[in-house]
Amino acid sequence: MVTELSILIPIFNDDASRLVDAVYRQAQAIEGLRYEIVVFDDGSTDEAMIALNRSLERYSCCRYVRAEHSKCRAAMRNKMSSVGRYEWHLMIDARLTLVYDDFLKRYINSDVLPGEVVCGGVCVCGGADEATLYCQNLRFRYEKYEETTHSTAERTRNPYNAFRTTNFFYHRTVLQRVAYDERIIGYGYEDVMLGKCLQRAGVRVLHIDNPVAYTSFESNARYLEKLEEALCTLHEFAPELIDYSPLLRAIHKLNSCCLLWALRCLHKLFGTSVRKLLSGSHPKLFILKIYKLGYYASLG
Repeated sequence: MVTELSILIPIFNDDASRLVDAVYRQAQAIEGLRYEIVVFDDGSTDEAMIALNRSLERYSCCRYVRAEHSKCRAAMRNKMSSVGRYEWHLMIDARLTLVYDDFLKRYINSDVLPGEVVCGGVCVCGGADEATLYCQNLRFRYEKYEETTHSTAERTRNPYNAFRTTNFFYHRTVLQRVAYDERIIGYGYEDVMLGKCLQRAGVRVLHIDNPVAYTSFESNARYLEKLEEALCTLHEFAPELIDYSPLLRAIHKLNSCCLLWALRCLHKLFGTSVRKLLSGSHPKLFILKIYKLGYYASLG
């Protein structure tokens, strides 16, 4: 039975107050639970945000830990995990919103053993602006389209490929045994690589219905910047992630059909124009898929 829990919230110029308040209220309501909330600041530069997050220590059992900015997200998460005091850890991103009032209980009561991992999944919530977001925001539209693949049943079919670290519960020995890969310096795929390493190490990954929700969405231009950086990361580690990326499988199929060169040429000719369309007010998902393939093909 889980009786102690470190709730780890990574931040960088993020406001963690809403999430801290939500997990605090749930933790307080669980009889006999020893817990801590660790707001781990990876070298924020916004002084107002630093002051706001530091003030969260007014909550009992909440610690604000400020560290030097890490060389990568993998290194930051390894450092954050090392400061957790208790046997079980819950890692959850600050910008996400709890969906269920029994979010913590669902993890604590899950069928998990020491040395194992549980993933709760993610969903998308646009609130009153959902119709507008679906038409205008590329990130919202993409995440909404992918929502069916985040179901518990779908994730359970491929537990390691579906592993994501935006919202997961694990025994502290897991990341002591299988750490994030700090070779991944750029944005993206550090969680995919960790899923692969967990599989190779024989660490059991369970999936349950316990999502957190995306409720804020960056601009289309910013989302494309992050996407392009992630594709560069994927290109660098492609030989190791070939079985963990649908995009790599699509690239391999195009290459085997001798069509990759044509895609590369098309991206060179029209990539800039396509990017402008995707940055506009009415982006289309099928254009995004073509752009991703073309951008990746242009990398080499």
